Amino acid sequence: MSPTLTYMATVVPGLESVATSEICTKLPGAWVQTQLRGRILFNTDSPREDLLELRCVDNLYLHIAWLKIGPHKAHLANLTTDIENTAIDHIPYLATANPGSKAIVSASRAGHHTFSRFEAADAVLKGLSKAHKFVPGTIDAHDLDFRLDIIETDALFSLKLTDATFRFRGMRTFSRAALRPSMAHALIWISEPKPCDVFLDPFCGSGTIPIERADYEALSITGVDISAEAVMAAKDNAPNNVNIQQMDACNLLDIPAHSVTTIVTNLPWGKQIAPTQDIGSLYSQFLQEAKRVLAPRGKAILLTDQEDAISEACRMNELQYQPLCTVSLHGSLPIIYLVTHRLQNQ
Repeated sequence: MSPTLTYMATVVPGLESVATSEICTKLPGAWVQTQLRGRILFNTDSPREDLLELRCVDNLYLHIAWLKIGPHKAHLANLTTDIENTAIDHIPYLATANPGSKAIVSASRAGHHTFSRFEAADAVLKGLSKAHKFVPGTIDAHDLDFRLDIIETDALFSLKLTDATFRFRGMRTFSRAALRPSMAHALIWISEPKPCDVFLDPFCGSGTIPIERADYEALSITGVDISAEAVMAAKDNAPNNVNIQQMDACNLLDIPAHSVTTIVTNLPWGKQIAPTQDIGSLYSQFLQEAKRVLAPRGKAILLTDQEDAISEACRMNELQYQPLCTVSLHGSLPIIYLVTHRLQNQ
């Protein structure tokens, strides 16, 4: 059996509870120590290959120590000493590290401090060099990738376990407005995927959402987009069990009425909206079609920052909507909505 270790997962801020649900579901016996903004600390004895099945998180780290730090630059000397005194030789992921191993340190900082995150990272690297004879590496050439998260007087010290291939699922072609896979997967997870699902993404772009849905069994998975260029990219990206078609989300003629159990999509919002585009009209027309194709107890999970437009479009189409959570994305605060038919007895 693997030893119980503490890990840190980084997530899109606002999705901490969603990612926690995935962690506790996919890693039996895992328990969460704490949720911080954009970070989750959890304990598990699951092997590394099981951790790599998590899809709502951006990166995984082995949590090494939770340290304290003062607000002034003079306190960085104490940080260096604390890192020197932190035992790491027993840690499985570091057991093979030798003197001369190339190390890099990235740091984030939130709060009132008189030092920069770069100075904090240098202080950590100095401690690692003194205690373990690690040498400075570079982004392109390193053996160990450490991270320091400073939140006011707390400093979380961790070792990075994943790289960009984990976050971006290997090589894909992403359209300009594409969600990163972890964000797309969180929308899928919120939709509670089931083997009986008939799934549709009507604004699929380069296919990130339907591709993430393909991690789970379904009766069918379809992505459509009005752009021929986006459809071409989505077809190149998608596995064989994902059907990609060119179609107008406001005119889903090839999709029978009441046939779709689940819609998950990233609506046009933010920089995706052209200055002359009538977003209210687009949402209203789309939701009219969504109402037609959704099964009586079907659901739509929609991401947008256009609160007034989605509210009015649902009112016009006699649909009920519920905001589920707000996320921090691309410098904006879009909301994930659940949209359903109004039940007859309501």
